[in-house]
Amino acid sequence: MTFAFVLSILQIILIDVVLSGDNAVVIAMAAHKLPEHQRKRAILWGGGIAIFMRIIFTMIMAFLLMVPGLRMFGGLLLVWIACKLLRDEEEEDVTANNTERSTLAAIKMIFLADFVMSLDNMLAVAGASHGNWKVLLFGLLVSIGIIMTCSSLIANLMNRYHWIVTLGAAILAFTAGEMMMNDREFAGYVVRNHQVSLDRHWENYMVSHADVRGFDDAPEMSEGLRDVVKYVAAADEKDPGKLTFFGQMSVEQRDLLLKHTSDKTAIDDLYEGTRVREVPKWIPEGWRGSVESWFQLKWPAANWQAIQGHKHHYVSWIFCGCIIGFCLTSPRWWPGVRKSHEVAAETPPQS
Repeated sequence: MTFAFVLSILQIILIDVVLSGDNAVVIAMAAHKLPEHQRKRAILWGGGIAIFMRIIFTMIMAFLLMVPGLRMFGGLLLVWIACKLLRDEEEEDVTANNTERSTLAAIKMIFLADFVMSLDNMLAVAGASHGNWKVLLFGLLVSIGIIMTCSSLIANLMNRYHWIVTLGAAILAFTAGEMMMNDREFAGYVVRNHQVSLDRHWENYMVSHADVRGFDDAPEMSEGLRDVVKYVAAADEKDPGKLTFFGQMSVEQRDLLLKHTSDKTAIDDLYEGTRVREVPKWIPEGWRGSVESWFQLKWPAANWQAIQGHKHHYVSWIFCGCIIGFCLTSPRWWPGVRKSHEVAAETPPQS
């Protein structure tokens, strides 16, 4: 077992723990009202589903990236889940008569939420595995225990302190707002048509980074690279520097970069993540222009240049704040909500 192998596993576990906070919250919110033995069952299934979803989504990542509006749909679904969990919190408590039904409902809610939230962290985990599926699987299996432990702890705290439920719903709502704001099609429409950036994460669609060794930036950059390449050398000459590329890379630009460095692997990887991709031949001719952006991992450099001086990232915070307010007030206006104390008042005492 090499040091690099161990480092990759630790990196995956760390990333998964950091990105699993919202998953642990939704598992806890869905299960905390259940009896202890049923709660453990729901958390076990919920944690397993969370890891399984990430494995599946990472394996089909290339396909998912081409699905337009996926983050927008996921964000809207997560808003509904946050409202539904708060609504259920106001309804009657779990009893011996409805515990099985409530357990199945909790597992179903956990599945839906994990399905949505696993979309966002698949890229980070896939990058840390470097294509090694054994490392990916092992790291995720180890992290499932961490997720379930956190879920159980949060669930116990929710039973003691009700305000944590509200905080959990706010976290889910914030996650939903971020997903909708970072939807690729929505961001692309705003950037292309209004030349403005409303969220800092939109830069991920236009900018790529690579660690490059031995990059010689002393020669003057050629015309094809001058406006799209930025290089920052490392403090230690033995360490790789940070190369930033704006937009989509052509074959000519890749060849020009190779004249500045002998690190062909880094440049080839950067090219693969930024190159212009052809629209599949099975797409009808009349649709090609409309769907071309679906198949590109990066947008043209002209988009990056257009938003310079027009970055209003505060808009995304305002939008997320509105989503949080919408979800937290949902128990007051959601149709059919019946608080547990109202149900108890209407139930006649048994003789």
